[in-house]
Amino acid sequence: MEIKETPFHDLYIMDYKSFVDNRGEFVKTIHKETFQAKDLDYNFAESFYSVSNKDVIRGMHYQVPPEDHSKLVYVVTGAIIDVVLDIRKDSETFGSFFFAELSAKNRKGIYIGKGFAHGFLSLEDNTTVEYHTSTSQSRECEAGIKFDSFGYEWEVQNPILSDRDLSFETFSNIKSPF
Repeated sequence: MEIKETPFHDLYIMDYKSFVDNRGEFVKTIHKETFQAKDLDYNFAESFYSVSNKDVIRGMHYQVPPEDHSKLVYVVTGAIIDVVLDIRKDSETFGSFFFAELSAKNRKGIYIGKGFAHGFLSLEDNTTVEYHTSTSQSRECEAGIKFDSFGYEWEVQNPILSDRDLSFETFSNIKSPF
């Protein structure tokens, strides 16, 4: 795997190598020494995945301290547009967003440090996204930002969102804990 920098501090694109033979495919997503070389957290406390239909938007989610976390995200099946918003008040990129297509075909992932809100748009039915987080999910520390309130154009006519995600505050109204 190769870890590629982005214009954002603590946000990296993971370029996974795929090994294919007559049995199928093998992809390594976490490698201690590779993560250590970039000073990235590789000790994940929790792992989970979501399966989404086309046009589903999940996000923009984050956890507040003391349960804030780094996150590793990649696509097992299907494709997404992954969107990350910098909500670190002292960051040069505060209020700016980054997006990338992650898919089973391009075998890219994203490493998201603490202080970012995260979400994605599913581009295909049955898209499986796997997440690894450095802390466990904490209901008391969950937070979010309304998906359409920070300037990113989702390019979907009729997005499908949860009631919870639709109820989040707009970016201009949040009080960032970072």
